[in-house]
Amino acid sequence: MVHRHQEHLEGRRRLSPAETTVLTGARVRPGQDLVDLSQASTLTPAALWAVVPGGSVTTLAPTTVALQRIRPTPENGHTWGSVWDLLEHPVPLPDASVDAVIGRSVLGPLRHPRRMLTDIARVLKPAGRLSLCEPLLGQSKPVSLDGLSAHEIAQAERVLAGVRPAAHLFTAAHAVGNARLAGLLPVSHTEETVTAPIIGVAAADAALRAVGPAGESAYQAISRVLGAAVARKYAEAWRSTARRRPLLLETPIAYLTMIKPDTTQ
Repeated sequence: MVHRHQEHLEGRRRLSPAETTVLTGARVRPGQDLVDLSQASTLTPAALWAVVPGGSVTTLAPTTVALQRIRPTPENGHTWGSVWDLLEHPVPLPDASVDAVIGRSVLGPLRHPRRMLTDIARVLKPAGRLSLCEPLLGQSKPVSLDGLSAHEIAQAERVLAGVRPAAHLFTAAHAVGNARLAGLLPVSHTEETVTAPIIGVAAADAALRAVGPAGESAYQAISRVLGAAVARKYAEAWRSTARRRPLLLETPIAYLTMIKPDTTQ
């Protein structure tokens, strides 16, 4: 399902650092036609303020029929972007129809990100730009945990690599290589680490027990591989830390900017 927005969706507000970086990378300006591939269209309000009047932001949402056409896997079971990650079901937009494509968490969750990049290259106009913000979920981890040794933390981190299989394989270098193969020229990629606080025991428990793309939570994965006793000790370390202070979760974020070559010049 395609939605084309040509009016502001909300009152003007200060842009977040991520929004500013993505829009700057896309060189967004009034009158342009953009596509926002973020789940839940998270960049659309900010992008609309940059392109109207005269421009538009197109968003995509999966239909019931589209969702029925794909077979869920651990990598795509919770990711709508997988609907477009198939050769049979490309992004439903005409060739060379948009000035820029923007997005957050577009490539990381996909099992075959090159397919998405190939289709993005197809819909971009010559010299059109792709600008993405990709949290590197495979490298997300607590800063420190009470009562666990470095060995125990390393053990748990190896197990958690199986909770988000596609996300743990994704790196900025991986995306740049796939972009070249898809016909996009990398312009720049930078990384920064964002530290988010998890405040309170209830929030820590919720984060640890949230079901991931592979269909199980971090707690369940640790229990399955390392045993129930280790999982209980790991969970208690989260709770103990959260009782004393906010539990800090570090997540590296990659910003990727690419351009479609203009072969007409």
